[in-house]
Amino acid sequence: MRTDNSSLSWLLSESDRSKVRLPGTDRAHHPAATREMADRAARMVGITRVADITRLDTIGIPTFQAIRPTARTLAVSQGKGVTAELARLSAMMEAVELWHAEQPMTPVTTAPPRDVIGHLGYDVRDLPLSPPTVLHDGLPLDWLAGRSLTDGSKTLVPKDSVGFSLVRKTGWNPPVFFESTNGLASGNTAAEAVLHALYEVIERDAVTTAMAAGDKGILVDPGTLGSPVVDELCETMARARVCLEVRSVPSPTGLPCFLARISCDDHPPAFMGFGCHLGAETALARAVTEAAQARLGYISGARDDLHDLGMRRRPAPTADTGEAIPRLTAHQSLVDDLEDVVERAALAFSAAPVVIDLTRDEIGVPVVRVVAPGSRVTPEVFR
Repeated sequence: MRTDNSSLSWLLSESDRSKVRLPGTDRAHHPAATREMADRAARMVGITRVADITRLDTIGIPTFQAIRPTARTLAVSQGKGVTAELARLSAMMEAVELWHAEQPMTPVTTAPPRDVIGHLGYDVRDLPLSPPTVLHDGLPLDWLAGRSLTDGSKTLVPKDSVGFSLVRKTGWNPPVFFESTNGLASGNTAAEAVLHALYEVIERDAVTTAMAAGDKGILVDPGTLGSPVVDELCETMARARVCLEVRSVPSPTGLPCFLARISCDDHPPAFMGFGCHLGAETALARAVTEAAQARLGYISGARDDLHDLGMRRRPAPTADTGEAIPRLTAHQSLVDDLEDVVERAALAFSAAPVVIDLTRDEIGVPVVRVVAPGSRVTPEVFR
């Protein structure tokens, strides 16, 4: 364990010296402690109801929704998990982190990129850009304070790459950056939040790269992993007569990234879920549970961001036998996990990933936004 002399010592807490291993995920605290934190924050961020929507579908993988009627983004946040308790927490924490992204953020400075280039440590053009974009070296931008995840050095990040709101803007708002929730995460600790944000950034980069290249990934057999958690998820799908196809999507970080696709005769459109983690079991469990969550989002009809899937999108089930999945595992502590993933991301992309702390003391939940210059993301991975 590298906690004491870690380059991330400015970010770490005592809880990050170990981890709580849960079905399909790793956390810094037990679910009961997370529930207390989430319950305290719920009223302050406008959560009025948390609903169990699992039984709206025949699959049975736990899925919950947290409702925020006054949201400036999505009024309904979804959460999934191997257990109902974890799914409830997932929905609540997603709602909490979205609230943080919606809040007004005061820039530390306003300047064109050419005037702050010495404070960046990366090329601003390597951030996800709006298609099209008017970004140029002389365009005045609002900047927020961030820190490099490789050495803790201070840097600047464009505000439009950090905050997120669906409220209609007034005045002149030229298209510059692709605004999304990519890299937005909450956690029991700041390190846990950063780790999960990085996993999301890496996952979406891998999926975006694959989509751009027309690469479907490598068909894999979940049963070869030898994971009781994954085996139970696959059996759950089979009992519901849902076809599950899993593909491994390559990432320049070398982390396990999976795409799970589900479809059935009773509900023809195909739904996808993605997952990334140091541990193959956790990455695969996330992909499968996210696919079930995506389907329930459409069945419930409660989300603000639904798209017309079209009946033609149902894929033909493959008869091929998938390849075996290497049983890769994570470390024994969150700090070791985080240092490993940060190092991989810095090597894979053009510069060190950067974290912006969005935590608000009055809410009491660690929330961060991680941006990784050089990583890719497109709107398609959000659908």
